[in-house]
Amino acid sequence: MKRTLLILVVGFSAIVLSQGIAKAQVTVEQKPTPPEVKLPTPEKPGPDYQLIPGHWIWHRPSKMYVWVSARWVEKKENRQWNPGHWQKQARGWKWIPGKWEKIKRKRYFFK
Repeated sequence: MKRTLLILVVGFSAIVLSQGIAKAQVTVEQKPTPPEVKLPTPEKPGPDYQLIPGHWIWHRPSKMYVWVSARWVEKKENRQWNPGHWQKQARGWKWIPGKWEKIKRKRYFFK
């Protein structure tokens, strides 16, 4: 009986907690354009760095997208940067953030 109750409580907790993990889907009527004033790109700090171009992020306190300038980050092994982009939605535009993705390698099968 105690074991069954424990399983039910853990299962219910997992369901409730997973509800808050979903990311907010923020859409805007018009796709914002990058700012006209471009800040200079900082110097590359070393050969193992990848330039992440300027991009948009949702700023919750101001309830608007804000521009983040380009920056250098360390490259991740076996990954490549896939830049963010605007995606057309039924009610406007949504920003899809950039992310690191595994490099897809062709596999060769020999007979």
